[in-house]
Amino acid sequence: MAANYDDPLGPKYEGRLAEDEPVFQGTIRIVTYNINQGLEVDQAIEELHTYEPLRDPDILLLQEMDEAGTRRVARDLRHNYVYYPASVFHWTKRDFGNAILTKWPLSDPGKIILPHRGLIGQQLRIAVRATVAMDAVEMSVYSVHTETYTIPSPYRKAQISAIVDDVGNGAGHVVVGGDFNTISNRSIRRMAGQFSEIGLTRATAGLGPTINVLGLQPVALDHIFTRGLTVLARGKVDTTKASDHFPIWVELGLPQE
Repeated sequence: MAANYDDPLGPKYEGRLAEDEPVFQGTIRIVTYNINQGLEVDQAIEELHTYEPLRDPDILLLQEMDEAGTRRVARDLRHNYVYYPASVFHWTKRDFGNAILTKWPLSDPGKIILPHRGLIGQQLRIAVRATVAMDAVEMSVYSVHTETYTIPSPYRKAQISAIVDDVGNGAGHVVVGGDFNTISNRSIRRMAGQFSEIGLTRATAGLGPTINVLGLQPVALDHIFTRGLTVLARGKVDTTKASDHFPIWVELGLPQE
């Protein structure tokens, strides 16, 4: 059985490792990467420097991390960060959670407890949120890791609903990204439909599979959804080695008034 962190207030880990606040140039690069159990952090750091689309992101969303690994990445990138663990993973005996890293000021962090536990080990899943301020532009950012396909689809739908409820309707700039464990195109469409109800669109549509399992690339598990932003470019890097997941990225701009 997993040892879960049921308190929505913590544990919480934060670091302010950014040096000089950059000048906002009007575009934002977002990267999300599930680093398998956080076991290959050094390899992931190397990849974040090696592949041009991953280099120097404005915001980096991480999943399956512990605090030590998160801090190593943040220190290397000179990013601020917030990290919450969801549980102690029963295989590795290490904390297992989500993080938001950014070169910009970060505030109002929070942890969303997603309903329904995993059928194997009763593991808890969470989303981590924070506000990222880029000069006068404020953005609500979420790093998400939902349960695997082993739980019934109504439970998976309820987990997305918990995120939808937290984001809410209205205006404003929003980024929701991470590992959604969507095992089929049908589940992707269902999830996209839920997010569309609050004006979020799938910014990474069309990238194809984002995971490599025993040499097979079945479907996209990782996604980025946005509201109030224009997608300028998107992509994935499918030659990385730190994880069975591929890092995916989007370049975003502010809509013209």
